[in-house]
Amino acid sequence: SASDAGGATCAIAPGAIGAAHQAAYSSGYLRSGCPDTPARNSPYMWPLKWAADYESHSMPAYTDEVVFHAKGRTYYALDKNWKRSDTVYQKGVLRTIGQSPCSEEDIDPDFAEKGLLGCWKNQTDYMTTMLHLGNMMYFLSYRDNVTDALRPGETDPSKIDECTSIDLAVIGNIRPDWFLDKRGDDTDVQYLGNQHVYYSDENRTSIPKLVKQWRKKDFASQYFVMSMMGNPPNRLENNATDNIPVEDTLHWPLILNIPGEGFGDDQLQVYRNHALLTDDDDDLFTLVQRYEAMGGVCGNARGGDDDASDIGPPVLEEEAYIPSDLEVDPNSWVSNEYTFSPVWQVPTQEMGDDNDDGGGDDAASAAASSGKATTRVSDRLTVQSCHDTATNTIDLSFHFHDIAPSSTTALLPWMAIGYRSSDVCAMTPLEGGSTPLVLVATPPNESAPTVYKTELPPEAKSMSSEAFATMYANMVPLEDVEGDVVYGDVVLESALLADPTAAARASSPFGGEDDVVSLRYRQSLDEDSAPDAMYLMYAIGMSSELGIHETRGCFELVSFPVCMTDGEDAVQVEIDGNNSDGERENGEEGADASSSGMVTARAASALSSAVIAMAVFGVMV
Repeated sequence: SASDAGGATCAIAPGAIGAAHQAAYSSGYLRSGCPDTPARNSPYMWPLKWAADYESHSMPAYTDEVVFHAKGRTYYALDKNWKRSDTVYQKGVLRTIGQSPCSEEDIDPDFAEKGLLGCWKNQTDYMTTMLHLGNMMYFLSYRDNVTDALRPGETDPSKIDECTSIDLAVIGNIRPDWFLDKRGDDTDVQYLGNQHVYYSDENRTSIPKLVKQWRKKDFASQYFVMSMMGNPPNRLENNATDNIPVEDTLHWPLILNIPGEGFGDDQLQVYRNHALLTDDDDDLFTLVQRYEAMGGVCGNARGGDDDASDIGPPVLEEEAYIPSDLEVDPNSWVSNEYTFSPVWQVPTQEMGDDNDDGGGDDAASAAASSGKATTRVSDRLTVQSCHDTATNTIDLSFHFHDIAPSSTTALLPWMAIGYRSSDVCAMTPLEGGSTPLVLVATPPNESAPTVYKTELPPEAKSMSSEAFATMYANMVPLEDVEGDVVYGDVVLESALLADPTAAARASSPFGGEDDVVSLRYRQSLDEDSAPDAMYLMYAIGMSSELGIHETRGCFELVSFPVCMTDGEDAVQVEIDGNNSDGERENGEEGADASSSGMVTARAASALSSAVIAMAVFGVMV
C-alpha cells in the first residue's frame, strides 16, 4: 500500500482533496518543515505526532438539537501519513458519508431514500478502532471476551475479532497545515484572529480560553472553523522556558467546527488531554500489520471488488442536498491567508493585479484581436467563444494552463471538456447515461496526444478499469465525428508538443507560454442562432492514462458574439472561480450582461468527482 511505499514527502492530494489531505502515496510531512509551503514551521500547525481525547456532537441545520454524540481518543503520526481513532462511545444517528460500516438494520431509512447514509449507533460499553494508513482505511472490532479489558491505545492484535478495509485511492491523511493555507482546488482560508471562548476541559468544566481561529472553505462552499490554543501553559507561568515539558509550549488544537458538506449534519468537536507521540509509539499504528502477520484477514468493507465499488460521493438531487449552518456568507467572508510561518513571505500584489488568476492580460488581448468572448474559468482554464454566422458554428478555444509532462514518461496529462446535459454540476446526468467528452489524450503505445470524441460512463466515477477501456475503445478523432453535431478546424497547439509550428503557436494568445496547451475547434449548431448557454465541465488528469484527475470544475458559456475580423471590439467574460457567494454550486445560472457590456457568470466548481467523498471530515479529521 501507499503507506509503506516510501512515496514523496509533503505531497498533497490532487484537486479539492489537497485542500486538506496529504496524497495517499506520500510518506508524510517532513519534521524539518515542508519547503515552499505557506505554513512551514508555523507554531500553529498541528504537531506531526500527537494524541488527544475527542468528543463530538452533531446538529442538523437550523437547530441546536444534538442528534449524535461520540467520544474516544485519536492518534496521529502525520510524518508517516498515519492516523488512528479509538471510539468508546457513540449514540444517536450519524448522518454523513465516509463513516465506518453500518449494519443493514441500523441504516436510517428516511436518509437512505435520499441516497445518503444515516446510521443509528448505540455503542456505550465497547471500543472500535479506525486506522488510516496511506491509501488504506481499516475498521476493527474486538472479541467480546476481552471487551472489558480494552482501553484506547490497545496494541494486542490477538484481541481483534473482525477487520474490514477500504482503499481510498489518492486520499491520504489530514495534513497538519490544512486550515492555515489555501493550497488545493475549490478552497480558501480566512484568518480571524484572537477570541476568548468557553472551553470544556478534561473535567468537563467550562473554562475561558484564548484561541486563534481560522476558517477553511471547502469544495461545497461551506467552511470549517479551527480554534487553536492561544496561550500555551508556559505563558501562564511567567513565560518560563527552562525545564518545562515541550507539551506546555505548544498551541494545541482545541475546538473544530465541521460542516456537513451537503451529505449530513454539522459537527462540533473538542480535543482534550493532549500528548505528544514518538517513534516508540508506532505500535499503535501497526496493529493491522501484526494482525495480518498472525493470519488475520481484512475483508473489503464495501463487499465485492474495489474496482466495482463507487469511491465517489453520491450525486445529489436538489431535494437530497442537506443544508448546513456553515454555508459561506459573502457578507462575512474575506480571503485572508496568514499562517505565522517564520520563513514564508506573504506574496505582495502589485497595483491593478487584483483577481488576476493567471492569463488575464493575455486573455483580454486575445479577445481584442480575435473578437471572441473570453471566459476565465479558473487559473487552469481560459475559454474563448464566438458564433460564426457564415457557417453557423460555434468557434471554441480552450487554453489549459500550468500543464507539465510526466517526469517519468515525458507524456502530457489527459485534458477533457465535458458537455453536461443541464445546469447541474454532475459528472454524468442525474437521470442516467453518459456525458459526451472532447478528450485530449495519448493512447496506449503512442507518444503524442490527439483530440478525440468519446463518452464518460457513470462507472468511470468508481475508477472502473472496464469503464476506462470502454472510453479508449469509443474514441473517434474529433474531426471524423459524424452525426447531428460535427466538428471542424481542430487544432491542438503547445510549446510542449514535439514539433509545434510557428504558425500554430502564433495563433494562440498563449503561444509564447511553455506550460499552456490550447485546443480549438468549430462545432456545428442545430439551430440558426447561438445557444443561450453551454453547460460544460473540464478536467486535467494526473497522468497520460485515464484515471484520477488533478483538478476539475463546472462552468457555463453564456456569451457568443459574432466572430469578428481583426480590430473590431470584443467581449470579455469573467468567472468567479472561488464561488464564494454562499449559494449551492449545483444549478447556478450565468448572470445577464451588465449595462457596461461586461458579462459575468458564476463557476460551479463543485467536485462531484470520484474519490472526493471520503474526504468528509467526520471520519477523516
